[in-house]
Amino acid sequence: MVSIWFLISLLGQTYAQSTCYALTMEGGGSHGAYEAGSIQELAYTAPVSVAYNVVTGISTGALNAGGVAQFKQGNEKAMADFLVNTWLTLNGSASVYVEWDGGLLEGLLFQRGIYDNKPLVKTLNSRYTYGINRNITIGSTNLDTGLFGQFNESLGSKDIITAITCSACPPWYFPPTNFLGSTWVDGGVVINLDVFAAVNRCLDVTGGDQSKITVDMIYDYGDSPLPAETNMTTLYIFKRVSEIRNYDSQMWFYYNALTAWPKVNYRYVIFASQPMSGGFVPLDFNQTTLEWEVQLGKNDTAKVISEGIDGKTILTERYLKNKSKIIYP
Repeated sequence: MVSIWFLISLLGQTYAQSTCYALTMEGGGSHGAYEAGSIQELAYTAPVSVAYNVVTGISTGALNAGGVAQFKQGNEKAMADFLVNTWLTLNGSASVYVEWDGGLLEGLLFQRGIYDNKPLVKTLNSRYTYGINRNITIGSTNLDTGLFGQFNESLGSKDIITAITCSACPPWYFPPTNFLGSTWVDGGVVINLDVFAAVNRCLDVTGGDQSKITVDMIYDYGDSPLPAETNMTTLYIFKRVSEIRNYDSQMWFYYNALTAWPKVNYRYVIFASQPMSGGFVPLDFNQTTLEWEVQLGKNDTAKVISEGIDGKTILTERYLKNKSKIIYP
């Protein structure tokens, strides 16, 4: 007779040998359409598995993560089509935000955000109706404590939508969300690409084995050099500094993840090859713009797949090194 403890140990060994695939997405407002196009290209043409066990997202990445999590592993094409359809059927900005009755002045002086984001909540509740069918982690910033918080599928399908809203509240623009006794804003205030959660959730699946973890990353912002400017206005300098800090924070978190888990397979890394519209906080939900961003995401992803260069090489060789050059006179 086989002992119950032998069966338990066998199950534990099987569990520890499991592989784990994770997708992590950056915040970037209306650039979420770019992410959706990228995911669709991965689902239809990637020669390797994109049946993600885990999905993590910040801000607009959280919006897309919520869509991914609705579909079971193996339904990647349906999941990708759903995401693209969601973005391309938005009724412009009216599906995301509106001005307050008193206009921008009311938002600036009497509300907690310049715009009212109730339409976003309505859109999410009308679209995200399939429940939660894979592991998901949403990152948001606690405005009361200044700490980064993470929400997962244990919240249930209703509260996970509130968690997504927490993450997709860029401060000043949208009002903070009150949830679980705290005030929450955009996760990108602290972390704009949560590769840490992706790896940690996968470690639970693989029994702590890094080598059985594969992570794909989709960034919203491009890899093109910043334009050379010599006569910057005050507002332009504010924008430029924000762009630099945003980029460096992305790379800082990736670098620390790479240091902590060097055996993880950082596989596909997708960056936008062209500038996308929208400004400091991209809120350009024009139909033509979204269609163009979806196609750009598909094109950039197809190029990454065809090049066959692993993500670790792309991030370390092309970006980390290029950002730390010493120039001697």
